[in-house]
Amino acid sequence: MAVNTYKTIIIGAGISGLGCAHKLLENNYDNFRIISSDIGGRILESKSKDVEYGAYYIMSIYHNTASFVKRGRRIKPTNLIFHKNNHTYGIFDKKIFTHFFQLIKLIFILRKFKKYYESFKTNCLYSSQINCLKSDAYLWKLYNSNADSFVKEKQIKEIVYDYLAEALHGTAFMPIKSLNAFEFLHFSLPLIAPVYEFNFKKQEAINLVKTHWIKDKVMEIKNKNRKYYILTKNKKIICCENIVVATPPIISKKLLKFKQPLREPASAHMFHLSGKIKNDWNKGEANLFDDKNRMLAIAHQRDNSYLFYTKEEKPDFKRYFLNYKIIRYKYWNPAFNIGGSNLVEFKQGKNLYLIGDNNICGLEDSYIYGMYAANKILGKTID
Repeated sequence: MAVNTYKTIIIGAGISGLGCAHKLLENNYDNFRIISSDIGGRILESKSKDVEYGAYYIMSIYHNTASFVKRGRRIKPTNLIFHKNNHTYGIFDKKIFTHFFQLIKLIFILRKFKKYYESFKTNCLYSSQINCLKSDAYLWKLYNSNADSFVKEKQIKEIVYDYLAEALHGTAFMPIKSLNAFEFLHFSLPLIAPVYEFNFKKQEAINLVKTHWIKDKVMEIKNKNRKYYILTKNKKIICCENIVVATPPIISKKLLKFKQPLREPASAHMFHLSGKIKNDWNKGEANLFDDKNRMLAIAHQRDNSYLFYTKEEKPDFKRYFLNYKIIRYKYWNPAFNIGGSNLVEFKQGKNLYLIGDNNICGLEDSYIYGMYAANKILGKTID
């Protein structure tokens, strides 16, 4: 059987793998291939290209991913409706005024975090995520602190559990008590940074890598005589010196057989629906539910369809809709690994690198991790 040989192989063409490929190409590094059955990874779109099913929003501070995403509608806090203990309220409910001083304190906490986070992202281009976290005492402490304990320590419990808890439940698919303080603040940044829906520029991504793309699936990696040999689903054997694994954490762990535990997985059933929603659920652009609820979120889309996220495999749609039609269903299991503070090393062997959202979730961070892997191969890192 013929063996194709390349200097570098990227496994996975999600946002992290694309970040790696983009950076290599920017530096005229051509001796690589990216292996994936599709382009975009967990970024899935409706057939109309109007609705994103996986990653759903970007923040104004996501500068690096701009090559592959186009901003859509701004998601305004004033258009969010919260549901807690049979109480429905908007952002300007009396709760916000009762907790006004906690809100001011939370904003100052987020502004401080944002400053450190921006520096962290810059540093992550040339040093691994773990090294960047450990070298910053403030961020390192946050990463190893429980979010619920952090909220209580900072005395912002009421404002967080009346507003942010619902927002996080609808985006992270987990209660605050399962998150570390870094991710809690990270996912809370939309409170102070404009946030937008987006469209994935899939065709631009395909055009970028099309001459380097092997449309296939990696089944096994073997190390022999200081070379790596990759066996694909289509029975191809590919030899290389460097491997960058950019697959979802659960796939990466099976592929690399590493022993480090992954963070706790978050799962959700997603339904894309068309139809007429009941008036009780039609008061804002998105309905968000407290973390004791099996419901996660109902988001009105610009084409007048709805994204419906729940922990239930067979939800009672008639409770929410007068009539409906399921356009598409997807069980995200897991959607991502986000609970706890486990860290997975970047270097998994000689010239064998693991990127993605193993340690920090988010499009921007995953893309930067891909850029760092490319810089590692190019000899431009400081670690």
